[in-house]
Amino acid sequence: MSVKEITIIAPEGMVAGGNTKGESFEYFNLVTGDKLGLSDNEAKNDKSWHIAFKRSFICINSGPAGPGGVVGACIDPPVDVSREEFVTLTDYNWKQKFDAVKSIPDDAKLAPEGIEPAIFGWRIEREGEWKAPVGKGWKVRCADGVGFAKMRVKEVDKNGETISIQFAYQREKDSKLGEDKMAVIRPGESFSFKTGGVIEPSDIGWDIKHGGDKLYVNSSVSGPGSAGVIGSNKYGAKWKTIDNPSDSIAYFMDEYGAVFRTPKWYRYNIDGKHNIHPNGAVYGLQTAEGDFKVQVYDYFEHKGSDLGNIRVRYEKL
Repeated sequence: MSVKEITIIAPEGMVAGGNTKGESFEYFNLVTGDKLGLSDNEAKNDKSWHIAFKRSFICINSGPAGPGGVVGACIDPPVDVSREEFVTLTDYNWKQKFDAVKSIPDDAKLAPEGIEPAIFGWRIEREGEWKAPVGKGWKVRCADGVGFAKMRVKEVDKNGETISIQFAYQREKDSKLGEDKMAVIRPGESFSFKTGGVIEPSDIGWDIKHGGDKLYVNSSVSGPGSAGVIGSNKYGAKWKTIDNPSDSIAYFMDEYGAVFRTPKWYRYNIDGKHNIHPNGAVYGLQTAEGDFKVQVYDYFEHKGSDLGNIRVRYEKL
């Protein structure tokens, strides 16, 4: 099998952080190269697809995403160079890395698909102890799509699980922010900012859910709601500066894509413009139809939008 390519042109109107309505993955079969007309719900029960794309997320058919049993891992890591050197690299360099990969190594840590939570960095391990990043804050869009909140993790127990959060609820966009309150959330519990307490995880009543080592938000792949957050990375929010949690232009949701983000296939903001740039990483996928290598080599602008337009090369090994 020779090298094949996939080009994804994102739907018009795509927004940073994602849209809870009308946005879905595009699903492909790597043997035929065909795009399959599957909805996200159909894909969860369909073995015919191997890989799917949405914005910067790349998903494989396994785990919570589908029944295909595809597993994968990064088998040739991203280039590790300075910003100055990185901007001089081109697809010539990425193609060299791709061509050099001949097989999936025996020691590759192949894994199924998993959920990448929008809330990360909510606990820090230092010298064997878990700490709360008390300076970090999150702006939260609630699951009902109407209310908002600001939140920070104030304390983490010694096991790194039970958390104490400080939060303030905002009943609608640009309305007065409520008073600060505290709440404790344990693994397995779901929380509502509107009620200010732990509730049963039904429909859109809950906003965040404690999964033990992950915190989930009620939207996209984790729930039926419209919840989203911003503040996890260094470009996000700080607790002491949040006075209007509804003022963000984007709120991020949980998504599939764990394999292609361990490590990530791109470097972010290398040009100071918050753009995404492929970094040469090559991933190996093990499927029922054989092994494949996959590399994203371009993330480009189309009709004025630089969100979700991707070029990928792949080859059967």
